[in-house]
Order: sequence, then C-alpha cells, then structure tokens
Amino acid sequence: MSWISILFVVIILFLLTLYLYFSKNVNYWKIRNIPYVEPFPFLGNLKDVLLQKVDIGHHLKNIHDKFKGTPYVGIFFFDQPALLIRDLDLVKNILVKDSYEYFMDRIMNMDEKVDPMGGKNMFSLKGEKWRFMRSKMTPTFTSVKMKNMLHLVQHCGEELVTCIDRLSTEAGGSVHVKDLTARYTTDVIASCAFGIESNSLRDPEAEFRRILRSIFQFSPRKALAGFTSFFAPKLQRIFKLRLINEEVTNFVRNTLWRTMEYREKNGTTRKDFIDSIMQIVRKNGIQESGFTYIESQGHKLKIDGDDFVAQAYIFLAAGFEPASTTMSFALYELSFRPDIQNQMREEITTVLNKFNNDIDYNALQEMTYLDMVVSETLRKYPVVPFVDRVASKDYIITSSDEKNLLLAAGTSVYISVLGIHNDPEYYTEPNVFDPLRFTEENKNQRPHYAYLPFGEGPRTCIGARFGLMGVKIGLIHILLNYEVSPCENTPTSLTFDTKPFLLATEGEIPLHFKRIRK
Repeated sequence: MSWISILFVVIILFLLTLYLYFSKNVNYWKIRNIPYVEPFPFLGNLKDVLLQKVDIGHHLKNIHDKFKGTPYVGIFFFDQPALLIRDLDLVKNILVKDSYEYFMDRIMNMDEKVDPMGGKNMFSLKGEKWRFMRSKMTPTFTSVKMKNMLHLVQHCGEELVTCIDRLSTEAGGSVHVKDLTARYTTDVIASCAFGIESNSLRDPEAEFRRILRSIFQFSPRKALAGFTSFFAPKLQRIFKLRLINEEVTNFVRNTLWRTMEYREKNGTTRKDFIDSIMQIVRKNGIQESGFTYIESQGHKLKIDGDDFVAQAYIFLAAGFEPASTTMSFALYELSFRPDIQNQMREEITTVLNKFNNDIDYNALQEMTYLDMVVSETLRKYPVVPFVDRVASKDYIITSSDEKNLLLAAGTSVYISVLGIHNDPEYYTEPNVFDPLRFTEENKNQRPHYAYLPFGEGPRTCIGARFGLMGVKIGLIHILLNYEVSPCENTPTSLTFDTKPFLLATEGEIPLHFKRIRK
C-alpha cells in the first residue's frame, strides 16, 4: 500500500471521525419530542450567521417567529444542543424565580489569565466571584450617585450642541448621527468613569475615542473569540482566544491606576465611578500588583487589581455602545415624526420652567413622555438582542402546556429579546414606532417580561439607569436646539450589520439638523 493511499485513508478516517463527533447530538431534541430547527452538519444552526447573511439577533428572532405557539424550541450551536425560550412564564422562571439556584451564570467563557479584561468583568464572571463583585459595584449606581454624576453628563450635553453647530455648518445641516452619538457617549463615559475630559466631540481622533472605537471594530480573530465564548465555550477553553487586545487592556489598566494615584495624592474627589472603586480598593487593601484573599459568603476569593480594572473596562464598553446606538436609533425614528418631537419639546420646556431651567435628576423623572420615547426605541431596537444563561444543574421545565422537559446541567438557554419586543402577540403593529405603548395603562395591560432591554433578575444590567440618563440628557439638548429631519441620503429603512453581537446598522445614518430660533 503506497503512502498516498495511506494518507488518503487517514484523511477519510479523520473526516469521518469529525463528522460523527459533530453529528452525535443531531437527534437530541427529536428523541425528546421537542420542536427544533434542523441542524446543518458541523455548524448546527449557525450557518447563516457564520456566512454573515444575518446577525445573531435577527437569526434568533427568526426562529422565535417561526415557532409561534410553542413554549420553547430546540436549537444547535455547532454540535451542542441549546434551547430558545419563547414562553414568558418560563422567561420569568429562568431569569428571576430560579435564577440563583439554576441559572445564575451567563454562557460566555473567557480565560482570565489569557484575557483579564474579558474574563474578570462582571458580564462574564460566574458564581461567588460574580456575587461579590456585583455587591461591591451596585452602590456605584444608586440614585444619589446618579445625581452626583449628572452635572458631568450635562457638560457633555452642552458640548454636543456646540459640535452639532460646527458639523451642520460644515455639511449644510447634514450630520452623521452614529458618529455624533458615539463621540458624545465617549465624552460621557470618560468623564463619569475616569474623570477625564476626552474631548471626543471636539476631536474625533482623540485617544479615548480611538480606544473605544477599537473595542467594537471588527476583526476575524476578535469575531472568532467572541463567537466561541458565547456559542462554543469548549472550543474557547481549548484555543484560549483573546477578545480584548493588549493595547486596550493596558490603556484601561494604566488610566485607572494613574487616575487613582493622582486623586489619592491630591485629595481630589469627583463622586464618580473612580471614587467608588477607590473606596472598595482602600477598604480591601487591594494593590495595583499582587493579590489578596477576601472572605465572601463562606468562600475565600482571590482578588487582584485587574478584578477592578475589568469592571472599569466593562463600564466603558457597556456604557458606550448601547447608549450611543440607542440615541442614534431614537434620532432616526424622530426624524420622521415631527409630531413626536414637538410633544417632547413641549414637555421638556414645561418641566424645565418648573425647575428654573435646570436639568437635574428630579426634572428627568418628570419627563414621562421622553421616557416613553426612549422605552419605545429600546422596544423596537433592543441593542442587546438576546439574553443567555446556562443551567448549573439539571432543571425540570414545566411549560404552560403541562409538558415536562429535563434540561441537563450545562445546557445553554437563549431568550430572543428582539423576537419578544417585535412579537404582535404583545405589541400590535410592532414595526410602527409608537411611544404611547409605554403609558402606565398600556404597560399594565401587557404581560410581565414582554419588555427586556436590560435583561431581568439578579443579572439585570447594573448600569441601566446611568445609560438612560446619558441618552435622555443628550436628546434633551438636541431637541431644545434643533428640529431633526431626514436628509437626501437618509435611508428609508435600516440595514443591520451582520457581524456584531449587538444590534447595529450597516453604514451611517445622515440626518438634517435645523437650529431652532429662540
């Protein structure tokens, strides 16, 4: 037998072994009599996502829509069976009722030794380490802390108006709002998280803007790292791919510790995110290098400086992209609805007159129509389009049709937020932008858990109120000073980028800004 024949046989055997491995679970849902999506060899139900025909958010929404009337749907990510949850009672059980005992952890898996920013941040932390860090960081986002940071956001709102004046003059009134809102939220995050004037609204190539932009820029390696961490954690553990590059890691690490060192030395206080971190670090004796052990709920946790650097990183990343994208979606919808703009402007003016033209925290709470507009934006365009959890131990699912399903420990579950938010069962004519869906009366008539822009339960987004504050203040400053309308190049419908996990449009959204004469 020649070496060519031997090589041929080896290749055939290897491919056969590979096929058998990836198809071993192909009948997993069928033998359990669960409705499921037929898997594609090797790729499961991810073929169209990997080929970039559709983004993962819309892909899960399409499955949600296709299986109307079923409480859950069996799906496959590569060779691993997973479950897409449709029934809202089951959503409640997984995210809230049974969360602590069975569904505390997200699926995302990053090796913190290889990627400390990706593995140590609160989004990906698991178990007792997550509980400890959540309890330490929660006080950072109380109402009192929000009030203390509001004046910092206000200053960025004023800079936003100056920037629009300059850009609209240069381009005859037309402004690219995705870039505009990204620069605004960069300034907000830099100021509130690090006490730094990043000047992104003045200089689009400012260092902070460049670093934040690089976090969300697509690269094949970064995409593979993110994809395996969410949908193939076993592969992530084998290949140890890095999601956050060295430049970003060093920038956040150096910025955090140098800022803390400066404040400690000069006795500077800003009542912002850094001050909160400093209090925790001082109390627990944590240094920039080295580590310490901390007792928490009977567990001994190993904590080092990067555990808090990672929280600063996730505050940057999670506070930047969702707020920026939500603002751009809101402005796009408002550009076609001058009636909604006028109603918002009237409410804003009325409330500010009551508060001596001061946009303070209490004034924001009274702007109910503004809140309805932002809520409807997040309903139609949830920036985080799905929620994921993993079963920590065997779990019995009892659905509304009284069927029981044993969900094995380690099985991933997904909830299509985009699917629920655009389901006509909960929202009549879901493609229509209608803020009145969020009157108190209409909210009370809807089932619980039909609105999940920040997730729900113990792992709900910790910085949701901060993000909303930044979005609302930005919109207030824009609407008080401009009428926003479509321009010649404004798309009549949005095309979504197929690469990122977060909901994002492909290309820019140019809009026209006309100064309001006062």
